[in-house]
Amino acid sequence: MEKVLTPEKEKFTPQQAYPGYPGVALPKGWVPPPDVVMRLMGVYDTKKGTWVGLPLEAFIEGLVKSEQLNPLGKIDSRQKVTLTVPNGTGVGIYATRKYITVPTGELWFISSLVLVTPAKQGGTVYANVRISTWPDSAATPDKDGLPYWAADQGDDAGKTFTAKCLEGVVADDDGISAPIRLPPGAALALCASVTGAALTANCDVILTPYGWRGKLLAPLS
Repeated sequence: MEKVLTPEKEKFTPQQAYPGYPGVALPKGWVPPPDVVMRLMGVYDTKKGTWVGLPLEAFIEGLVKSEQLNPLGKIDSRQKVTLTVPNGTGVGIYATRKYITVPTGELWFISSLVLVTPAKQGGTVYANVRISTWPDSAATPDKDGLPYWAADQGDDAGKTFTAKCLEGVVADDDGISAPIRLPPGAALALCASVTGAALTANCDVILTPYGWRGKLLAPLS
């Protein structure tokens, strides 16, 4: 004989009897009884006397914070790239770029960027790092994202520029007080330009990211 389930015997409650179900409004001050209906994820507004659902973003932010606390490996000189601007390159933006791309299934947190620019060879090479997850605010946005530095970095004598992302922000500081979060498929683009005169020798620009691989928990936007 087929068993017939009834609300009284199985302690089920018809949807019409209790608020808290989709489409059923909550009375003022109502608190979901335990083990009868699924309790809402929210907070009680003592001024209005109602329950207020927490926005999904609040939970996502918690997951992003947890991602940083689950290191799965280092990001270091093993990920560095070299962009060679060839002899004879004229003044202007050098079109070729080198990319460091986060592999599928990985999540990177970049704590610092080390950019090495070459000494003057006829002309001077300046460089920058574009970050694909930072939307470019230019009138014509660059497909590789906003550059880390507001101005390209370089020096006639050659120089190393270090952006320590975890340092506090003060005057003339390159820190942003938080690691750069790069989800799967995101990329750092090393780009360069030449000023002054055409190059008389090959010039290498080197980018080395430092940080760690995290555990992907939050949904990708």
